[in-house]
Amino acid sequence: MKLHFIPVRYKKKVVLPKSLIQKLPQKIILFTTIQYHNQIDEWKKALEKAGKDVHMFKPKHSIAEGHLLGCGIEKWDVDADAFLYVGDGLFHPKALVINNDLPVHCYDPKAEKHFVMSDDDIELAKKKQKAAMSTFLMSKKIGVLITTKYGQQRLQMSLKLREKYPDKEFYFLVFDTLDWNSLEDFPFLECFINTMCPRIGLDDTNKLRKPVLDIGELGFEW
Repeated sequence: MKLHFIPVRYKKKVVLPKSLIQKLPQKIILFTTIQYHNQIDEWKKALEKAGKDVHMFKPKHSIAEGHLLGCGIEKWDVDADAFLYVGDGLFHPKALVINNDLPVHCYDPKAEKHFVMSDDDIELAKKKQKAAMSTFLMSKKIGVLITTKYGQQRLQMSLKLREKYPDKEFYFLVFDTLDWNSLEDFPFLECFINTMCPRIGLDDTNKLRKPVLDIGELGFEW
């Protein structure tokens, strides 16, 4: 089935408040979501006019520089003081703290509010992921979560797990949309490897009693 993605734009003009710009540190990495992305160049100009150094990057699954997806969890090795995320919600900016140690300043253009994101929830998820790695190394029977969704299907990558860990038994579980409850039908599996969206292993571990490890943690590239 052919797919056609149509970006939906936020029509109201978004202007970064002077009070926000003054609170920001000198060196900024700027990101936003697709509905606001057509305005990002104006924000960059406003920040630079105020004397800020602004970087923009293109995550591997995004369509343009400064466009952030929830799976945009790359580590950005650049001389910067903080991220600035312009958009609503916490799902997208959480992606920035997973593999980076910089503070994330968020500006919600709808609520017109600025805050610095707390990473307490992500830190808890990271601790769970470290525990999942220990369980994986000690386990024999592993469930591998695979989706048929466009852009997230990594079946061929998953099969390489057998080559890398010949001493383990892998059971490949294929879904369209992951049904967490159905995983309870496999009580003999000791832990799971997530090959779908990399956020599943961080955000959704509370939905399953057994550890979930992202395949990226095993040396595979998302």
